[in-house]
Amino acid sequence: MKYATQEELANYLDIDVTELPDDVDRLLERASELIDYFVRGKISESNELDAAKLATMAQYEWWAESGDELGFINQYDSVKIGKFSISGGEDIPKLAPRAKQALFLEGLLYGGVDIK
Repeated sequence: MKYATQEELANYLDIDVTELPDDVDRLLERASELIDYFVRGKISESNELDAAKLATMAQYEWWAESGDELGFINQYDSVKIGKFSISGGEDIPKLAPRAKQALFLEGLLYGGVDIK
């Protein structure tokens, strides 16, 4: 389920819909999947849907700025092809900081026990 539409994203980015790339729907779908992963499928109420929408658009924006929708940037310090070699890199978070903030403020990143 996509949490944000092209129109909502364009408004969030303060651009015209025609300025969005051709694969915008695919990226919004992937961002929504990532949000679902981090909240463990807990999104159900309207305020949670609003937070998910904001987080999805923030995730898209982060990917657009970094050019790294697959999460590979800075994954390795170095890679060598001849006599293959690879070494570790920075632990870059996969969830955009603004997306994390939107989900956190709604309590969606809390993994504890719900008390009713």
